[in-house]
Amino acid sequence: MNTKKKTIMVILDGLDYEFIEKNLESFQLFRKLHKDKKLCPLESVVPADSIPSWTTIYTGKNPAEHGVLESIDYLDFKNKVKGDYSVIQGNSFWDVLCKQGKRVFVFNPFMAYPAWDVNGLMICGPVFEGGEVSTNHPEQVDLTTMPDIGGMVEQPTNKEMYDFYKNTMELSQKQFDTFHKYFTKESYDFAFLGITTPDRMQHFLWRYNDPADRTHPKKNNRLMGSILEMYRLMERNVQKIMDDYGESYNIVVISDHGHGRRCEKTFYVNQWLIDQGITKDKSKKKRTVEYAKNTLFKIMATMGCVRSGTQFFKQFKFAHKVKNADYVFSSDKGKVYAPKFDGTNPFGGIMVNREKFSSDEEYEAMRQKIIDGLLQVKDHGKPIMIWVKRREEIYAGEKVANYPDIVYRMLSEYGVDRGLYGKRWFGINAMHEIVSGGHQFLGVIMGNREDIKDVNSVLNMHRYIVEISGGETK
Repeated sequence: MNTKKKTIMVILDGLDYEFIEKNLESFQLFRKLHKDKKLCPLESVVPADSIPSWTTIYTGKNPAEHGVLESIDYLDFKNKVKGDYSVIQGNSFWDVLCKQGKRVFVFNPFMAYPAWDVNGLMICGPVFEGGEVSTNHPEQVDLTTMPDIGGMVEQPTNKEMYDFYKNTMELSQKQFDTFHKYFTKESYDFAFLGITTPDRMQHFLWRYNDPADRTHPKKNNRLMGSILEMYRLMERNVQKIMDDYGESYNIVVISDHGHGRRCEKTFYVNQWLIDQGITKDKSKKKRTVEYAKNTLFKIMATMGCVRSGTQFFKQFKFAHKVKNADYVFSSDKGKVYAPKFDGTNPFGGIMVNREKFSSDEEYEAMRQKIIDGLLQVKDHGKPIMIWVKRREEIYAGEKVANYPDIVYRMLSEYGVDRGLYGKRWFGINAMHEIVSGGHQFLGVIMGNREDIKDVNSVLNMHRYIVEISGGETK
């Protein structure tokens, strides 16, 4: 029985259980932990994105309770993520432990910014763009030697990709080294380390590593094997943490979600709604613009020049509106519409505006009609939906209305496209050339405790961390 009351927790953003399992022979520590049932799958949240998942991990609240459902759109060149992450402060597992007298060290907690007063040391970076490194004890921190931390969004070009890989690998190691530097200066009951670079690398490097990807470079591919090398770097650093501190500390390493090939197909959900007689587009003129846009994207995808093409169109004021297809439909959303929810990914949603129905019965009848219809959607005879649910069937919480009325999850090769392309229900994801890695529902949990295998979901992480650290949860 494990009686340690001190804990080190690490989040490696986007580390994928299935990738590790498929490549076990390439690892030593991971293979041993897997054999000993100390490396196991960990379910993410709905949708499987970093922002809602990290918030759930920190607070123990499901997304319908904390209400933070934003996703990072690496291709959105106008809107920046501007979420309210105040739900984290005071509710995180380190705050709970501090209130119970534990001394903590918190380094690079994604979204938890700026630093606040804790019983110990907190060092964090800006959520995305802009802002300086923040700490509650500037007299203890040498900011001149601090590596970049926080959430970072960049879009390396093909020419820049190899340097991006090498620089991000180097940055990852610097972040681990900086954690050790400050952790060993004092005595702590609990320590947290966040590493977001695995997610960034997989988003952009996936196609270089996956021969089955339609955009995989056939020649002069210096990046083949780069994702495996990144996993090996993570493994070496997990090994060091276990070797250096494992006798005195519980070591728990998790990811917020998994990662794999991003969807290469898209489901035109609005065209499906139109064909069911549930909604309609504004005019034939707008539909013609959409057809031209998607035809152009398809040509650019075939030629492998999507990036240069999109860079050209970004200079025009109408580009953002055309990209998201908002101009095709009336500004009055109507009874039913497809909102912007989780981007071009397998999770999607449909809003059913209760206020525009005369009764609860009519509203529920429409929801059931849509659910039944989506479950019948097939591509070449194969159903594409894993499930379709009412939002309250997913999670309970006072902010459940932040979800669309209906939420669905498709097979991983499909993503939502809110645009139109003739009468088609399906198309290609032209942007796959730029962002070829996408989130998967199964992340990973590993560590030096026997009960690692019983955690199962990020929904259970907050309670688990507090309790193994000698604290009490409500």
